Parts: sequence; structure tokens; C-alpha cells
Amino acid sequence: MKEITYDEISPITGNKCVVVEANEKNNVQSYLCLESGYSTTDLMIINSKIIEEYESNLTDLMSDSKYEDKERELVWYPAFMNIANAMLYCIGDSPENLKWQVAKIVLVEGDERLKYPVPGKENEYHTSRLDIENAKTYDKMQFKSALDEFYLIIKEEFDNENKLRNNSL
Repeated sequence: MKEITYDEISPITGNKCVVVEANEKNNVQSYLCLESGYSTTDLMIINSKIIEEYESNLTDLMSDSKYEDKERELVWYPAFMNIANAMLYCIGDSPENLKWQVAKIVLVEGDERLKYPVPGKENEYHTSRLDIENAKTYDKMQFKSALDEFYLIIKEEFDNENKLRNNSL
């Protein structure tokens, strides 16, 4: 596995544990603290319209857990990662009790689908769901372990798809 190169010091932990990525299309930089699990971008400026719009779509926990970096004037939030087969998100009843959870997204088939109706759409049902019953939970400062678990799920899915593809050739 490739060694991670940290680019900056985290305003949250005070350690050099932030990875910075630049979006070549719009020249916006994203920041992810691999110790705390908080992230931000150059656009997440304190008291900006973007923050107001962003927070309108957040859970109370994510909004309450934000960190304002006064030095850079940026707002950091707990990371949320969602792909076709897994999700990494925060849980808890307060910012002090925040934990990380990683869950697979599983298919829902047959009559089981009847348990998962699409809100506002009669006779439509979800075909997948978040498997929270088997989710793995990590303490607040174990984000890197949660992220490793998230990437392991992605790798397993990728390996399974390649195996199926190679067997059908």
C-alpha cells in the first residue's frame, strides 16, 4: 500500500495529518484531516452563502460538529463519503460523542423490497439499503481506521467485479 504524504497541519488536531487535493477543473482545493475526519474546501468560508446552503442539507450532528478555522476563515465538517456499495458517516448524540460508522450498501430483492417504499411514490420501492445492522463503528479519533475499512469495502467490490468479468471471458 502506498504511503500517504501529508500536506498540511490540521487546525483541529495541531498535527501534520491533512491531505490536500486540487480540482483541476475549477482550481478549488479540498482538505481532509486523516486524524479527525474533518474536511473543507477553499469555498467553505465562514459566514458565506455557501455555508448557509451547505448546512441546510446536513444532519444536526454534522452542523453542530463543525469547526471554524479562524486563521484561514474556513469551516470544517465531519466527512461523509458515499459510493455505490458503501458509506462512511458520523453518528452520535453530540459533537463530543461523535463516532464514525462504515456500512455496506446491500441489494434489496423480492418481497423484502416492500419494507423500503420510496417516499411520495406509490408502488415504488428501493432496490438497495444501508446495512446498518452490520456496520462497523470507530471512535472519534479513529477516522483513519474507518477510512481504511471504507476503502477495503471498495477494494473487495472491485476484486469481485474483476473476478466475475474474468470468469465470463
